[in-house]
Parts: sequence; structure tokens; C-alpha cells
Amino acid sequence: MAIRQIVLLTMSYVFCPSLVSAAELVKFESASVPVSEFQQRRAQARGEPLQPTRGDEIQAYVVKPPGNGPHPVVMYLPDCGGLAPEVKLESFDADHLGNLADTSREVFWTKHLLSWGYALVLVDSYTTRGIKDTCAEVKNGTTRLRADAYGALAYVAKQPWADSQHIGLLGFLTGDHWRIPLTGDSTAYVMGPERFKAAVAFVYSPSCGVKSPMAAPTLVFNGVSAPSMAEDCPKVAAQSTAGGAPTEERVTPNLFKNFEPNSPMPDTITFSEWLKAEPQHAEKAVAQVKDFFAQHLKP
Repeated sequence: MAIRQIVLLTMSYVFCPSLVSAAELVKFESASVPVSEFQQRRAQARGEPLQPTRGDEIQAYVVKPPGNGPHPVVMYLPDCGGLAPEVKLESFDADHLGNLADTSREVFWTKHLLSWGYALVLVDSYTTRGIKDTCAEVKNGTTRLRADAYGALAYVAKQPWADSQHIGLLGFLTGDHWRIPLTGDSTAYVMGPERFKAAVAFVYSPSCGVKSPMAAPTLVFNGVSAPSMAEDCPKVAAQSTAGGAPTEERVTPNLFKNFEPNSPMPDTITFSEWLKAEPQHAEKAVAQVKDFFAQHLKP
């Protein structure tokens, strides 16, 4: 009897992989920074070869919809607090996400993006670097995240399950420090031919968020509560992004603020509490993000 039970238990793990399933953990190198002209001249004077410094090793969690693909992909960049703990749970996968409560933005957006047919890559910039959060040094954290996003882009574009021509980005910003593609990134980082096709950013900024040309069509939601900005910021965005990709900033008060306790502008409620109090704002954001990504990422 004991032997039969052991055999049955072993077979249950072999034929029921969902018992131990979770988001797939992958690793890749962050994009490196090009060698400066000064460094090149100095190396040439010494007769030494000079190569760009390799990027840091970064990890990410991949969740894919049913089927072999290739799937359009959305890269997820968290705010300064990093990824929510739920991402590392065994139940954080396509089969079991429906059983998880919407306690974090990661759970909330992963559910929706999977239901729309996108694979999701949640970039973890902190764990391999031994960092808890970057809320006290937001600008430094933003620089790292942008390099990590391009490293993830290069990695994902080579995967058979990914549609390399339809990769977008969903990012959460703190203040005015951007985590989405800018036109100057092509010279700021060593990059391959891959490019993001669209970007959505949620920002809670006391001033208009968009101040630079974007490298991909971009939709920005600013959750600040300032009625005058609803009229001013779309105009500022149009002027600031001239020469770049089409960009729109929408001011939507109380929409997806910062829920990280160490953020420079923290909220006093949790994400799940906000979701219960402001369901109409969440539904509106979901509909607009769905339409925007469908326009730019669907084959």
C-alpha cells in the first residue's frame, strides 16, 4: 500500500504541474552604457582595447497566456518600491491568478493583460542588486530601471513565445522621473535593433509629467488632483514631445497613486482599499489601456 501511494503521489506531480506552477523566473543582462569619447581616446593612447562594461544581471518574472504564441508582450516596470511580494508566490501564474485578490497593482494588471492575450514580463531590478527600494533616491533608481527595460527587451525579443515586433511597456513613475522610453535612450545605452512599440505610464506628479520627446507612442495618466492641469498638461505634452513619437497626457485625479510607504508622495491607503473606494477610476483606466495597447501591439 505504501509503495502504491508513493507511485500515485509521484505521478500526480508529473501529470499535474499546476501543483507547483508559478511565474517563470528568467535572468538577463541590463543594457550597458556606451564608452565615452574621452575613455576611447585614453584607451587608444595606452594602446589598450576598450569594451563597454557589461550590464548587471537582472531577473524578471514571466507570465504567458494559453498557447505557444508568439504573443504580444507587455514589460512591467514597478514604482520605486519594487515588485509586490505576490509576484513571487507559487499561485502567481496564468492558472491560479483568478484566485488571488487584487491586493497590488501587479496582480491587478497581470490579470487584465493576460485576459487580453498579452504575455507579461515583470522586471525585478532590486533583488539581484540587494536593494530594498529606491524611493529615497528616485532618480538613481529610474536610471537603472530604464537600462534594465532595454536589457529585458533584448532578451524577450529572442524568445520563441514572444512577438518581437509587438512589445510594449507599462510603467509606474514617482514624481517627474521617467521609466519609459525617451528618444535619447538610443545613445544613452548600448541597444540592439529592438524597440518598444508603445508605452503607458501612470504618474502622480504635482506638475505636468511629460517634458521630453518619447521614443514610442506613449499614453500618460497623471493622478494629481489639480483641476487646472487637466487643460494645461495636454498642451504641455504636445509642445514638449514635438519631434518624438505621438504622446498624450491625461490628468485623472485619484487614479493609481503611489502606494509605496517610502515614496516621496506616499498614499495612506493600500491598493485594495483604493480599488474598493474608486472602482469607476480603475474601470476607466483599464478600458483606456486596453484600447491603447490594442491599437499599437495587436498584430
